[in-house]
Amino acid sequence: MPNPPEEKAVSVTEIGDRLRQAREKKGLTLDQAQKQTHIHSTVLSAMENGRCDDILTPNYVKSFLKEYSNYLGFDHRAIIAEYLTLHPELKSGHINRGINPSDIKASADISRTIRVARSVLIFIVLIALAVFVGSKAVGHFKNLGPSKKIRPDKAIKASSRVAKASASKAAASKSVGEKAPARLALPSRNVPFTMTLKIKNPVMVQLKKDGVLIFKRVLPKGIEETFSVNNSVNMFVGRAESVEIIVNGKSLGAPGRGVIRNIEVTSNGFRVR
Repeated sequence: MPNPPEEKAVSVTEIGDRLRQAREKKGLTLDQAQKQTHIHSTVLSAMENGRCDDILTPNYVKSFLKEYSNYLGFDHRAIIAEYLTLHPELKSGHINRGINPSDIKASADISRTIRVARSVLIFIVLIALAVFVGSKAVGHFKNLGPSKKIRPDKAIKASSRVAKASASKAAASKSVGEKAPARLALPSRNVPFTMTLKIKNPVMVQLKKDGVLIFKRVLPKGIEETFSVNNSVNMFVGRAESVEIIVNGKSLGAPGRGVIRNIEVTSNGFRVR
């Protein structure tokens, strides 16, 4: 059983060579390893070729190294010890860990709860306003003389019209005063648009356009990819801060930091799912 010495300073290339040789010795292909470990094949290839630091944050590399080395029969503690000699900041914990997808989901759930609560509050206020206006209208009609009295059913219709007008005014005011940011916009289905992907630093990207896988590879720094989209784009990004999303000529900026497993882009903007 191979056990690399813990104190020897090595490179990620040497670690990767050792992992690749162990996989080949077991007679396994990268596809077989991917299916059994559920680690993306691009990540496995990057680890074996010593390019993992180019597409992932060190903290995620450490996690994948642990899982892959255990799968190949290594003592993962020895592999991690070697990797830590290259990234001493991991030992002290002073490292930008990026955005965990579960944290993003929790944040989205909180935002959704706030929106629902706000909608319920607006609905309650509108109902109270309708009741108030209706009671005032009925009281006014009761005080009219016999010749000016209006039938109760007409009074109810009048109060309903007032309530609807108030609701429309409140909705219009809300739409003017609160413009949702592009990254929180709900998807707009079947609306064609143009998307450009600008790469600031080398990053692993898997991109699906209208449900069809277009590519999964490491995109080099400075490249720009432009797509004509009928419906939506879904992306896996290794380092989200290295990517700028542009929809119909409008820059939406980077979708976040660290590994983001599913970014959905539509004509309205993007959101992390």
